[in-house]
Amino acid sequence: MEEVEVISSETIKPSSPTPPHLRHYRLSFLDQIAPPVFMPFLLFFPPSTTTSTATTSFTQLHQSNNLKTSLSQTLTKFYPLAGRLVNNLHVDCSDAGVPYTEARAHCQLSDLISHPTSSGSNKFLPCELSDIGDIPMAVRVNFFKCGGVVVSVAVSHKVADAFSSAFFVNSWAAAGRGGDCDVPDPWLDGAELFPPRELAGFNPSTGIMRDPIVTNRFLCFSWEFITF
Repeated sequence: MEEVEVISSETIKPSSPTPPHLRHYRLSFLDQIAPPVFMPFLLFFPPSTTTSTATTSFTQLHQSNNLKTSLSQTLTKFYPLAGRLVNNLHVDCSDAGVPYTEARAHCQLSDLISHPTSSGSNKFLPCELSDIGDIPMAVRVNFFKCGGVVVSVAVSHKVADAFSSAFFVNSWAAAGRGGDCDVPDPWLDGAELFPPRELAGFNPSTGIMRDPIVTNRFLCFSWEFITF
């Protein structure tokens, strides 16, 4: 059983403030009817073959600083992810920031990869997938004893679909690599194509079942076909 210990928690804000005219991001109609859940992404990075135990701590410190700096830079373009959801209508893009935690996994990354389970993977997520609240995104970085890293990103389905979330992750990765990375800016005008509507009383379900599922199978026989 993998043990995961949270070692730090902070909030990452955009490196540049969001201009006043962009601080009210309208949800589209498709966003409004989307289930209020997080979409999780787990990115696995194996340890470097040249990294020794003595240099693991230094390497992880460098990785931590790079991830936080590049995330802050990326949030400047993806500013709704650093805001707060308001009444299923819009995102207040006031640069409140993204919850960011770091954790230490007391196991090898190979243990997780060789025996993958949904319950085991959930330990490395930054939050419960159904506990969305008003936060559009949360991030956790998990450091393993071997030097491997698992970066988990949970994005609210209210502000992004799977493609948009993957586009964000790709942009974050490009910022982390540095240099002149040709990554286009995101398109943030979904409400122009699908204008929001008044949905009084509408409460979309998460679709996530917490109660254990029990399956019963009944085999029915006619007595004349049973021989003793």
